[in-house]
Order: sequence, then structure tokens, then C-alpha cells
Amino acid sequence: MMVLSGMAILVSGCAAGITRTGYQLPPNQNSKDLQRCPIAIQCNAKYGTNDVVVLGSIHAYDTGFSTDCDEAYVLDIFCREACMVGADLINITEEKQPSILTSTCYRAKADFLRFKDREKAKGLLSDPKYAPDLIVDRSEKSGKRTRESIVAGVMAGPLAMIVVWAATDPNATNSGPSSIQGKQGHR
Repeated sequence: MMVLSGMAILVSGCAAGITRTGYQLPPNQNSKDLQRCPIAIQCNAKYGTNDVVVLGSIHAYDTGFSTDCDEAYVLDIFCREACMVGADLINITEEKQPSILTSTCYRAKADFLRFKDREKAKGLLSDPKYAPDLIVDRSEKSGKRTRESIVAGVMAGPLAMIVVWAATDPNATNSGPSSIQGKQGHR
């Protein structure tokens, strides 16, 4: 039964966990139901605290069962929700790229900012690293690495099992070099 539950989770997949602070989604809607709008994304943007209003904050994290959690997926959620609250800028305050050693998910925290002086909001640009084609490229590469690592782990598992099983089999005969040398010593 546990195997079937595990397989169901792997096949169906789960999205990244999202924590929202200062706002909530409209009733009976999820992020994918929201409209996108042109919005700038910057990492640790410098601004005067009197120049902006923080409309909300968002945190994307790995739930432990997340599969829909690459950078493109997460930033799409950030963009849709920032548009919903009327932000001018998504300020990424913390981000971690996927790693097979820690998490296969892109994890990030961001603030949704609105400039008080509407002139300052005009012409905002994203940091170059958030160009859509670069985001998609990083997402595809991390997904490929994750799939290759999973395949390697699955393949290494049976191989390791065979080696351990053969090395610890009490009924195995030892016909290696040490037994040959032992026979030569009894001339």
C-alpha cells in the first residue's frame, strides 16, 4: 500500500509550497487563475523605504514531495500574484537554485513593491538574469539534471544491492587469488 501511495505522489506530482504574507488569493482561485502583467523582477533591489509600499511577501519552498517547482514555475506564480496586488516590482530577497544535494526545487522569497511616486515606477527593468529565455533555460537544465540524477540513483541501487549481496553471501565459494596462494603453499 505504501508503494502505491508513493507511486501516486510521484506520478501526480505536487507543486512548490507557497507562503503568503500581507495578502491572500481571491476565494476559489489559485495562482494559475490570475492574469499576468508586465512586471520587473530584481534581486535585492535598492530603494528608499519611504519611496515604496510593501504590498505583500511570498515564499516558495520545497514541501518534500514537490515536483512542479522549477524557477519558471515559481517566478510565474510570483508574477501573477504581484500583478494581482498591484505591485510595480518583485524584489527577490533570497533565492536558491535547485541542487540534488539539498532540493530539486527553486526556492525563493520576495517582496511585492509599489512605488509611491508613480513616475519612479515607469520604465522599471528586470535584472538581466531574469530575462524570460534565461529563466526557461535554467529551468530546463535543472530539470534535466534532476531526471539524470534520479535515473542514476535508481540504476545504482540495484547494482549496489547485487555487490553487497554477493560480498556477504555465506554460501559463496572464494576462488580468488588468496585461495590459490593458499593451495600453492602446501606442496
